[in-house]
Amino acid sequence: AVVSTQSTGGMAALVEGRLTDAKRKLRETVVMANKADLNKLTSTAFLLLAHIFVDIGNQSDALEMVKSAHEIANRIPDISLQIWSCKLLERLSGEQPDKVAEMRELREKLQGKLEREGEECRASPDNSLLQWLDSEFPSSCMSMV
Repeated sequence: AVVSTQSTGGMAALVEGRLTDAKRKLRETVVMANKADLNKLTSTAFLLLAHIFVDIGNQSDALEMVKSAHEIANRIPDISLQIWSCKLLERLSGEQPDKVAEMRELREKLQGKLEREGEECRASPDNSLLQWLDSEFPSSCMSMV
């Protein structure tokens, strides 16, 4: 959200002719976006390494990798990475029924949140622009153009 706000501010400054301000804000946007992308890549790499460690039977290193990935996914936050890391933590916590239940509950909660957000997006008036193909332009979208 911060990246989006910064980017919007940069574009507004550009349109208003405040070029120095626009440059500064857009550069800050790039730096923030790169940090977010780096966090996602790091978390993904940790999760993939965890899978490799599981496959070769190294549960302790797998657990360390997935815990690191889960921490980053929560900090970003990235719901897909959170779900993936919960699923792996659930799998790796096989001998700890309380931990398995905790991870399953968290994963189910996150999946429900993801489904609700998807439904909200599909119901959004902004989404009607995406649904418009070969029919007449929807009147509900007239205020957006």
